[in-house]
Amino acid sequence: MTRRTTTRLTAALAAVAALGLALTACSSGGSEAGASNELGTVSAGTLRIGTTGDTKPYAYTEDGELQGFDVEMAKEVAKRLGLETEFVTQEFSALLPAVANGQLDMAAASISDTEEREKTVDFSDHYFIGYISVLAADGSGITDDESSLDGKRLGIVQGTIQDSYAQENFTGAELVRFPDNNSAVAALGSGTIDAHFLDFPVAEEYAAASNGSQTIAINVAVPEFPVGFPIAKGNDALKTAVDGAVADIVADGTWLEIDQKFFPDQPVPDEFQPSE
Repeated sequence: MTRRTTTRLTAALAAVAALGLALTACSSGGSEAGASNELGTVSAGTLRIGTTGDTKPYAYTEDGELQGFDVEMAKEVAKRLGLETEFVTQEFSALLPAVANGQLDMAAASISDTEEREKTVDFSDHYFIGYISVLAADGSGITDDESSLDGKRLGIVQGTIQDSYAQENFTGAELVRFPDNNSAVAALGSGTIDAHFLDFPVAEEYAAASNGSQTIAINVAVPEFPVGFPIAKGNDALKTAVDGAVADIVADGTWLEIDQKFFPDQPVPDEFQPSE
């Protein structure tokens, strides 16, 4: 960690101290920082993080290990705060309630920051902007013209940004809700639905594994829905500390390293370019 990086994160922790909490700097390590639980985590010294397990390359299980962009970002945040990590996998729709009621410290599942969600939880500073896509069955008649979705059965994972977007923009489609991507894509393969609406990189993975039976028909840029870590309302100490960690991860180039590992072909927005 560079001197400038240490200074930035220490400043964030100092802001927490100004709220009446005596925090030590990130560089002092996890035993001191977590022992008295100044960050208000569920368990002292540990960051309990909710995520999904079927959204490759964001959060997925491979060879018995949880991996992905969001997983590595959350691990890096915890490391810089001197905390251990405990990941809890569950359905997407259960993540925000679990954060709001204090079962989780935060969630890491490419969750877009929206006004509606901010009624329930706070969000950290943003750490990702991406695309969402319609994965269509071969022969479905769905093209890059959004009107081709009219009269089609479109799968969505309940509670996602795709759910909200489809309700507002794909009004001619019949929306069919699922608890996760795997069950939706299984329905797509069996012909129960005509297409599934999901994050672009995840759609790429499913399309590649389909042997040509499924293709990406529509891509939608969503810069108005940037991704952050949901944190329980009122836990200003944790939010301030996470914000400082995210800023450092971007500034020192660690964000770029993680991003290119999982999204080598996607352009990098200016706001996520290193500044050090």
